[in-house]
Amino acid sequence: MSWIATTDLRHPAFNIRGIGVPKDAPDARPPMTRDELLARGTMLIETRFQAEPDRLQHIVTYGRDRGWRRELAVRLSHGGTLTIAIRQGAAQSVATLRFPTPPRDTRIRISYAWDGPARSGRLTVKLPDLSQIYQTRVVDPVPLPAIDVRVMIRNGNATQIGPETRFVAFSDRIEPVWLRSGILAGTPVETVEGPVAVEKLRLGDMVETAESGPQPVRFISARTVPALGGFRPIRLRAPFFGLEQDILVAPDHRIRLGDDESVYMLGEDEVLLEARHLVTGRAARRDGKAALVTYYQVLLDMHDCLMHGGLWAESLYVPPEARDPDILASSTLADIPPGAIPVHRGFARRTLADFEARTLAAAIGA
Repeated sequence: MSWIATTDLRHPAFNIRGIGVPKDAPDARPPMTRDELLARGTMLIETRFQAEPDRLQHIVTYGRDRGWRRELAVRLSHGGTLTIAIRQGAAQSVATLRFPTPPRDTRIRISYAWDGPARSGRLTVKLPDLSQIYQTRVVDPVPLPAIDVRVMIRNGNATQIGPETRFVAFSDRIEPVWLRSGILAGTPVETVEGPVAVEKLRLGDMVETAESGPQPVRFISARTVPALGGFRPIRLRAPFFGLEQDILVAPDHRIRLGDDESVYMLGEDEVLLEARHLVTGRAARRDGKAALVTYYQVLLDMHDCLMHGGLWAESLYVPPEARDPDILASSTLADIPPGAIPVHRGFARRTLADFEARTLAAAIGA
């Protein structure tokens, strides 16, 4: 199992077997029991920073009495202090993380993971727009009953979710954090022997790159997430950008644009642009067909661009934060020996700030 509950404040979904798993599926687990406890799990929230100097931002607030007092509160202060407080009867836990105050309306992705048997957890804040991540350890986190997750996700009278929140999701696993999302299964990656679907690549396969010729694949990361908010995939449509077929990518996945006078206006012959900036035109649109998506990323020795059916797009970029052992251990690269992970010194091409990306996308008129 993995993700068992999601909501975008309009369409709640809960399935103790896993989102999208039918009850008659092979090896499906039995129905949820009344007092079932999620000994391990992850709560994932995407929202925007709107705390005021004299007012806390209440992201999620839950409270009710059912056998005992049950409470969960996710709050954010203007000074950049995130607090998650949980109470189950007499058992209580509080996790606090402080980070520099971001500009108002900055996207914030909160990941709270708990492991009751290990008496440990972690609280992570990622600011995707600023490429920043902050993390702290949690001691003795209180596990959540499955029934409380179901009630919270339905956003009824016992729950208040702030209107600036884009989604809330729960998993019954410790989910990885940190790295960018990538491309979906079925996306072709050009190798020296021809195109191969990304999910079928193997370590050591030689892939064609834009800057360095054929390069060996060092690792292929895979991460399943709710197809909501900043994880909702974007369909890049053929024949735009030279594509031979439509491909699905994450909103923050960078594609390479060049050979166009609209790019030259930025003083570059080629640039890297996040796919989300292209959604306003005909060449790209958000794809909402799936409840969950699995993103793949290809790690090379150097950050470069891979060919996907006529379009160049980035390989996995490993930033300096990879030197932090705690952050590395919580990422999709956790299974790789630290000494074998390349830390990239820079991007293959210049990456655009948000205002530059919007200007370029408008000039292209795709």
